[in-house]
Amino acid sequence: MPRASWSGFLRLSLVTCPVYLTPATTESKRIRLHQLNSKTGNRVSQRLFDSKTGEEVSRDQIVKGFEFDRDRYVTVTDEELQDLKIESSNIIELDRFVSRDEVDPPYLDTPYYVYPDGQIAAETFRVIGEAMARANKVGLGRIVLANRERQVLIEPRGAGLVMSTLRASDEVRAADFGDKEKEADPELVAIAETIIERRAGAFEPSSFHDRYQDALRELVQSKLKGKITAPAEEIEKPPKVINLMDALKRSLAREEAGSGRATPVAPPPSAARRARSAGDRRQPPLLLPVAGGRDNKPAAETAEPKASAAPRRRRAREEAAPDPTAAATSTRRRRKA
Repeated sequence: MPRASWSGFLRLSLVTCPVYLTPATTESKRIRLHQLNSKTGNRVSQRLFDSKTGEEVSRDQIVKGFEFDRDRYVTVTDEELQDLKIESSNIIELDRFVSRDEVDPPYLDTPYYVYPDGQIAAETFRVIGEAMARANKVGLGRIVLANRERQVLIEPRGAGLVMSTLRASDEVRAADFGDKEKEADPELVAIAETIIERRAGAFEPSSFHDRYQDALRELVQSKLKGKITAPAEEIEKPPKVINLMDALKRSLAREEAGSGRATPVAPPPSAARRARSAGDRRQPPLLLPVAGGRDNKPAAETAEPKASAAPRRRRAREEAAPDPTAAATSTRRRRKA
């Protein structure tokens, strides 16, 4: 853990707990280039000279001063600056609580982690953090850092707190976007929304790499190995968008192709394929075998059952018809009676 950059107290009304701050960001992994003498390769140093006499001035002779008139200054010593303290030099007073969404991002400046200073402060620190989390609020306070009082935003983060210094209102420039003249084309917006959905994902800071620092590191390593660096590739300028609808559609097609979600457009079916697809849609019971070719044998075999069916029909009619002899005998018996 980096060493504390500030220590003091966090106060909510009459409740106070000791805390300390550590920087939440670092630049230690960046490649730093120093200024060298091109002839000797030695590192150059800066020296301070009197602007009037030209004499070199040592560090212990340097004091701070405020120019109240042209070339006229009032000096202030380091001891006087250390003695110049206000309440926010040692105490962060949480005097207002707001919703996080109310704080415009341009006002956010430098983040710090806030830790309780000692076991006694841990419970008070935890109560303040959980209370803000349940209320869904962030606290606003003040702190003196680097000889300047800054407004700060303190918000719960896991088991701890995060403090961000805020820029003053006169440090943030107003945007000059102008008023909306008219609404965008709904069809164009819909395509753009689809592209945004294709690229939607989780925020993963570790997935970002500073490619410029990577290129710089590769350049330094190649020079250390005595390799000749290849000339940089020229970066092509993006083409001008003449037809926005066409550009959006092509962008959407590329996104779909890259994500594997593309639905290929089938070419127009040929006549033969249309006939086969139409035949496949018929009900199975209607699909009857059709004899083909010039061989008449299958046709004869097919007609044979029809020939054998004719005698059966004649026998049925003869069995159903009345017998004339039997009818005459029955008539004579009725007359005798």
